[in-house]
Amino acid sequence: MIRIVSFRKAALAGAAGAAAWEAALRPLLLAGVPTADIVRSLGTLVIPEGPAWAWWAVGMGMHVAVGVLWAVFYAYFWWSLLRWRPLFQGLAFAIAPAALAILVMYPQLGVMHASQRVLHVGPWTLAAQVAWSDRAGLLLGHLVYGAVLGLLYTRPVGYPAGRPPRLPRARGAARSLRRAEAREGSFIFATGTECSYPTVEDGRWRRDQMLAAGHYRHWPRDFDLCVEVGVSHVRYGPPLHLVLLGPDRYDWSFCDEAMHGLRERGLVPIVDLCHFGLPDWLEDFQNPEVPAALAAYAGAFAGRYPWVRFYTPVNEMFVCAKLSALHGVWNEQRKDERSFVTAVCRLAKANRLMIDRILLRRPDAVFVHSESGEFFQACCPDENILRTAEFENQRRFLPLDLLLGREVDETMRGHLRKHGMPDEEYDWFMGDRTPCRTVLGVDYYESNEQLIDTDGKPQALGELFGWYVIAMQYWDRYQLPMMHTETNRMDARDAPRWLWRQWHNVRLIRKAGVPVVGFTWYSLTDQVDWNMALGEALGNVDPVGLFDLNRDPRAVGLAYRHLIRMFRDDPGLRDLPELKELLA
Repeated sequence: MIRIVSFRKAALAGAAGAAAWEAALRPLLLAGVPTADIVRSLGTLVIPEGPAWAWWAVGMGMHVAVGVLWAVFYAYFWWSLLRWRPLFQGLAFAIAPAALAILVMYPQLGVMHASQRVLHVGPWTLAAQVAWSDRAGLLLGHLVYGAVLGLLYTRPVGYPAGRPPRLPRARGAARSLRRAEAREGSFIFATGTECSYPTVEDGRWRRDQMLAAGHYRHWPRDFDLCVEVGVSHVRYGPPLHLVLLGPDRYDWSFCDEAMHGLRERGLVPIVDLCHFGLPDWLEDFQNPEVPAALAAYAGAFAGRYPWVRFYTPVNEMFVCAKLSALHGVWNEQRKDERSFVTAVCRLAKANRLMIDRILLRRPDAVFVHSESGEFFQACCPDENILRTAEFENQRRFLPLDLLLGREVDETMRGHLRKHGMPDEEYDWFMGDRTPCRTVLGVDYYESNEQLIDTDGKPQALGELFGWYVIAMQYWDRYQLPMMHTETNRMDARDAPRWLWRQWHNVRLIRKAGVPVVGFTWYSLTDQVDWNMALGEALGNVDPVGLFDLNRDPRAVGLAYRHLIRMFRDDPGLRDLPELKELLA
């Protein structure tokens, strides 16, 4: 397991642990309790005859330095291995350095203080000479150190909501020497920067994926990598929570640089305006002010960057509502149907209003509605299980049905009424909407297919039917041009195989007459903590990117570059009538 380490946090936790050790044991030593004085033992090695304050200062400095080194080791190799509370993780970790100190280091310090030049003793003899009171003091000190370390070294990624960090200066910002080959009307080969920014821990902690993956610092290099791979389009989400500071208040500083960087490289952005989170002042998706606020932001963005044509106003509405309001992972962290229906309504309404505001600025804008392509399979012919699976298979379409004005069935309509959606709000969604150029993006991961078990609960099923079958269900329902807008594989070794499987699904469905206009490997670089849906800030790196976090290519990155070179000039993909019609 690769993980991100917060060196600053580890150093502070290690130093605090060493200080707590000294604070706990020094009063005992001053009271005459016979126990190990590790600070004196270290300090008098350097200043054997000096005043007490001198050896204490030197010894404490050495003690803190050792504490910092152990804390870095803890952060790299121990943190989050055990699914325990941080306090108990730290206490368990402290056993190892305590044993090392009692059996090796403290006896060695005794030898270094000995007056004889030559000592003929074995290792067990040395350890046996350590008094039990010294052993108890060393164990107690290490436990105090471990407890403080465990309590302080938590959440190595993210930051407190409401206290955004100062963004680092970009590295490698020299003008790119290469430009992407974006040919209008040709099949879209894309990647994207993972840009999720929900809050967890009841809104107290912000999970900022672009910070965790280093994009704020390395965006020039990231865009150069997009050019190297050969993609023409980039799904790109400016950090909404850092841009939209309040009603009609914006900070465009980072966004201006990044958008210019995309444009100068010839990369076509598919701008993702809302990706699983909101600014602190809007709180969460239960807030009725969300749709109007996001619509104003969309209009301001389109006005500031009039050259941008492709938009995803709200990413994966179904996933956002489900994890925010039904599964209790992010944002409002609720787990009830009424909250879910409310979140869906807020997201779909925001999406609709954002489209209207963008069209005022850019009438020929193209909207790529990226949604999770899901499917629920009943495990058995039990009527209740079949009914649950059918309901979930209707529920997956709900945000898109509302957005696109498609009537839901009577069961879903009754469910919406029961859980707080009045008829007048439903009628607003079903009413006239502004015509616009639309592409339906269907995302697919191995977790998208689920089995409804005998308890009526969804369980991960793996790839049973695949993207072709599921995307065909969305095509049958909406009859819109389509795009494979997200996929990746957690097993980096198997990722090239997964890439080609997804690509052959795209080729096959195009042969079946479905107008699929693009494909995306998501994301450009590895992600952080998506193996647990960002629910905990552990810093575990998910090796799903075309490049790792050092910006070195993964096998799937090389495979994707080869795929693009092989197919971009294919006669059936070089000129797509359906895409040219959409862009005309």
